[in-house]
Amino acid sequence: MGEQSEPHDSGLWRIAVWSLRLGYVALAVAFAGLILVWVGSTPWILTVGEILWLAAAGVTVVAYLWSRLELPEPRPGYRSMLTKLISDTVHARSSAVGT
Repeated sequence: MGEQSEPHDSGLWRIAVWSLRLGYVALAVAFAGLILVWVGSTPWILTVGEILWLAAAGVTVVAYLWSRLELPEPRPGYRSMLTKLISDTVHARSSAVGT
């Protein structure tokens, strides 16, 4: 199997990026639910946001770690890859770059 030199080349990296983006949305939903609970509404929106955030966090961590393992030695450090992951979630890449 061909090994990638950059995490951007990995399908697992793209999964980590998209699940972190979903996590951002889930946090917004949970925050809106928290405000609604504070106002006196039912907590179901807060619950949905929390469940979505936990699922997104789990997928992000697993995909992040597996994509790091796919890289050849010497691998980048955890912090530099985490910084790159967060950067990739806010900066869109062209789909034509990898082709």
